[in-house]
Amino acid sequence: PSEYMRTAGIIAEYNPFHRGHEYQIQYTKEKLGADYVIIAMSGDYVQRGTPALLAKHARADMALRCGADLVLELPVSVCTASAEAFAMGGVSLLDGLGVVDLLCFGSESGEISALKELAEILVEEPEKYKTLLRNFLSQGLSFPVARSQALTEYFKNPRNFSGDDFDGVLTPLFNEVTRILNTPNNILGIEYCKALLRLGSSIRPVTVRREGMGYHDTLASNNLSDLRFDPASDTDPDSDFPSACAIRKLICGTDKNGGKYSDHTGYDILASQIPSDAFDIFKKVLSSGEFLTEDALNSILSYCLLQKNVSELASFLDVSENLAQRIVNQKNLLQGFLQSASVLKTKELTQTRIQRALLHIILGIHQVPDNVPYARVLGFRRESSSLLKEIKTNSCIPVITKLADAPSLLDCQAQELLKETTFASNLYGSLIAQKSGRKFIHEYEKQIVII
Repeated sequence: PSEYMRTAGIIAEYNPFHRGHEYQIQYTKEKLGADYVIIAMSGDYVQRGTPALLAKHARADMALRCGADLVLELPVSVCTASAEAFAMGGVSLLDGLGVVDLLCFGSESGEISALKELAEILVEEPEKYKTLLRNFLSQGLSFPVARSQALTEYFKNPRNFSGDDFDGVLTPLFNEVTRILNTPNNILGIEYCKALLRLGSSIRPVTVRREGMGYHDTLASNNLSDLRFDPASDTDPDSDFPSACAIRKLICGTDKNGGKYSDHTGYDILASQIPSDAFDIFKKVLSSGEFLTEDALNSILSYCLLQKNVSELASFLDVSENLAQRIVNQKNLLQGFLQSASVLKTKELTQTRIQRALLHIILGIHQVPDNVPYARVLGFRRESSSLLKEIKTNSCIPVITKLADAPSLLDCQAQELLKETTFASNLYGSLIAQKSGRKFIHEYEKQIVII
C-alpha cells in the first residue's frame, strides 16, 4: 500500500450501532492516525446465535454515516461461530485485503500487552498448560471456565517461565487472568491477537478501553442523565456509553403495534444513545417494524427439529452428539427459540452456545471456514475511492461489489460459502417482509450503500 496511507480495521457486529461504536471509529482516526477505517461486519445474524436486530445494509449505512470508510460482510458461518472462529474469520478478511496496518478493538482491560501475552500462551500451548486444561475439563467445567482456571494456575508458577521466556513482564498477570478472562471483550481481544499470530499477519493490534455499562445492563428513563456524552470533555468518553444489549432490551421490551416500535419515551432514550447522524435510519427501521428478535425463529426451529434425527442434527456446526440426543429427548418440551436454548443448556454448554447450535440447524450450517476467501462490499464512502484502488492493487482475495459477478471471481468452495450466506440473508429478509408487510427484496437485488 501507499506509504502515506494508514488504514485500520475494526471487526464488529453493530447490533445495533451506538455512540460507543462511533467513538471507536473517531478514536481510530484521530488518536491512532488512521486515514481510513474498514469495518468487517457481521451480516444478518450475530455471534450470540440470533438474528441481528437491524438488517446488515441498515447497520452498514449507520456506520458509514458515522465515519467508517468501507463496510465488508463476514460470511454467516463466521459471524455465528465461536469467539475463536469469529475472530479468525474477521482477521483473515482484513489481512487478505493487503492494506490494513492496525486492528483496533475495545476491551475491558485496555492493556494490549496483557492480551498479547495470554494469546501467545494459548497459541503455543505449553505442555504444562495443556495438562492443567485437561484436568479442569475432566472436572466437568465448561471450556471457557476450564481455560481461565488453567491459565490462572499456569501463571501462578514462575517456574513455567524460565530463561528468555520469563523477564518479569508476565508477573502482573498472575492475579489478573481470571478478571481478564471473565469479560467478553477481553476474551474476543485475545482471540484477535491469536488469529494475528497464527496468520503471521503484519497487522498491529491496538485496544481502546471499554468502560461504562456492563454487557447485560439495561436503559431506563431514570438513568438517562447519567448517559450523556460531552465530546469536549477531557474524561474518557467511553465511560458513559451504553451497551448494545441494553438498547436491544429497551426495544424488545416495548415492541408494540404488531411489531412496530412506537414508544415515545423509548425514542427519547434511544436518541441519546444512537449517534445523530445514524438515528434517522434507526428510527425509520423501528417505526416500520423492519427489525427482528429471536421470536421470529420460533416456528422455523420447531419445523427443523421435527425433521431431524440424532445423526442429522449432529452434523451441524456446534451440535455435538450429546446435544443432538438431548434435543431429540427433550423435543416435546421445546416451544420456542430462546425457551429451547434455556431448556437445553447445561453446566458444560452455555445458552449462547446452544443458541448458535440451534441457529446452525435452522440455517443448515455444517462448518466454518479457516479463512474468509472473498470480501463482499456492503457499502462505502465516495470520498474513499483511493482506498478501494489500493485494495484492488494489493488484495489477495477477490472483492465482490455485485453478487452476479461472484461466479467469475470465486472458486467452488468460496461460491458455496457465499451461497450459504445469501440463503441466510434471504431468510432474514423474508421474515422482515412478513413482520412489516413490506415487499420481499432478494439478496441479489439489494443495492450497495454509497454515501
